[in-house]
Amino acid sequence: MIGNDGRERGAVLLMVAVAMVALLGVAAVALDLAGLRLDRSLATTTADNAAAAGAAQLALADGQAACDTALAYIDLNMDGVMFSGADCTTMPASCDSGTAAMSTTATGSSWTASVTYPVPDGHPLLNPGAIGATTQSVVTDDGVQCERIGVEIINDRNYYFAAIIGADSGQTDFHAVARGMLPSGSDLAINLLILERYDCDAISASGSGAGAGGIITDAVYNTDSMMLDPGWTASDSDGSGAGCAPDGVIDVDGSNAFIRADGPPGCPTQTGTHIGAAGLVVGEGCGQIRVLAPGTPGCNQPACTSSGTVNPPPEALSRRVTRAPVDHRYNCKSSYNFGAAWAIDGCPDPPAPHIDNLVFAYDGSGTTPAGFTRWNAPPPTGLGHPCNVSGPPGTTITVSGNVHVDCNTLQIGRNVHFTGGDVIFEGEVRIQAGGTLAINADTTSPFPFTPASNVAVAFMRNGEIRKAGQASFIAHRTMMYVSDTSDLTLQGGSTGTLLWTAPTVGNLDDLALWSEGTANHDFAGQALLELEGAFFTPWATVVYAGQGVQEQVDAQFISRKLQSTGQGLLVVRPSYTRAILFPRKAIVQLIR
Repeated sequence: MIGNDGRERGAVLLMVAVAMVALLGVAAVALDLAGLRLDRSLATTTADNAAAAGAAQLALADGQAACDTALAYIDLNMDGVMFSGADCTTMPASCDSGTAAMSTTATGSSWTASVTYPVPDGHPLLNPGAIGATTQSVVTDDGVQCERIGVEIINDRNYYFAAIIGADSGQTDFHAVARGMLPSGSDLAINLLILERYDCDAISASGSGAGAGGIITDAVYNTDSMMLDPGWTASDSDGSGAGCAPDGVIDVDGSNAFIRADGPPGCPTQTGTHIGAAGLVVGEGCGQIRVLAPGTPGCNQPACTSSGTVNPPPEALSRRVTRAPVDHRYNCKSSYNFGAAWAIDGCPDPPAPHIDNLVFAYDGSGTTPAGFTRWNAPPPTGLGHPCNVSGPPGTTITVSGNVHVDCNTLQIGRNVHFTGGDVIFEGEVRIQAGGTLAINADTTSPFPFTPASNVAVAFMRNGEIRKAGQASFIAHRTMMYVSDTSDLTLQGGSTGTLLWTAPTVGNLDDLALWSEGTANHDFAGQALLELEGAFFTPWATVVYAGQGVQEQVDAQFISRKLQSTGQGLLVVRPSYTRAILFPRKAIVQLIR
């Protein structure tokens, strides 16, 4: 016979057993729900990162490249999961308002990842991905469909413990949509780009002429946006060179020396205004001075040192700008052999090595390419002209067609006019006081002449082109190639002329100078100074010596270093339509 105590103990055991089953069920659900939460956290981070990375690429390239980038980020974030099966070539390479949304899906283990481009208004991916969120209307900040890329990540998790209460599996589903765009006026004409990667004194001004000695990068009129872009000075040097202890990457010596960048008016650092390109008001000190070296913002070593003025204070570059846009435009190759310290990415477009092709055709010491006539050789193989051009004032030698100047040194004491065609200089060129060298010049027009054609090439095989201060050098719509054993010294004077413009057509349009030389390239203020186009001297220092007057230069300088000396003011303002353009940084927004 069972007593009351026994009955009570049995009831307690039964209650405990029931409670244990309930507790085990709760624990099982809690454990599996924790797994779901981990899945969702991983899916959230991965989808956000992949969509943002794809959007950044979308702003610079196309839907296929953006899809590839998004999938690469998914692989990077999903440790241990190998995805396969996606095909980004199904994505549209171009997009407009009528382009249909396309998706591609990759699978790995229990995970599924999909990339969608474009993401039109009304697409399910534009509904918020948060649990319990309702629908959300498309607003202006969401952009248009071609600016959006979506990523969705799903995982089906088999429950390990909750099965005891009849729950076999659960699903995680998270998506993100990002917008990628470039600001209005999508490309940037950098006035002055310095490519030196380590040393200080990469940009220096040492003028002492009562506040007139320095460098100004003026605002540029952007013909795409029809607005002023800030004038840009940028330096790729990180300031780690051995000589950087006392100096900065930007170094302004002398109380009257300065470096300034101007831009649209109204900035906090504005010190004045002037009328600039397209007749628009320019704010002095409202441009951009960007330096990779630490120490920014402000003029602080090793980014900046100054006993003069630097305005606005330098700001930090997020990464090196590099010479890549120049090489990709004029010497497009799949890879470049510059060494690890100077490495750039290969050209993404089909190979078009215009500079290499030019060197192959025009280089070769002592040889005369087909289609060229020798300058000094006697007729009938040559023109029989002297290597020392002298005589009474007005003495002029005029030549047309392609000419190989086969002189170790061409001394020009009077006038040498090339009235069309390309010119190969075998050796030194000396333009003496009172002398003139004109290339691609229509000499039927008044001095300094007009272009004879829209494109010509001057090729320096060896030696230096040296212009005396009272001499004139004129190169109309001419691209000059300077070899690694050559350099330029174009001195200024009260009656000197330096006029040099880039071709306006062909594979070399907008490029005035491509130099492989390492010696200094010297330019100076002149009675008449006109430079137009891109001057590319990646291994050399450009030295500008002013003459006490303002010099307006419609050129773009891309050099290893640049120095401004003397009492002149160098104002650099390239034409937007005649400059090598650099991509702006993409703006990326996660919108869902």
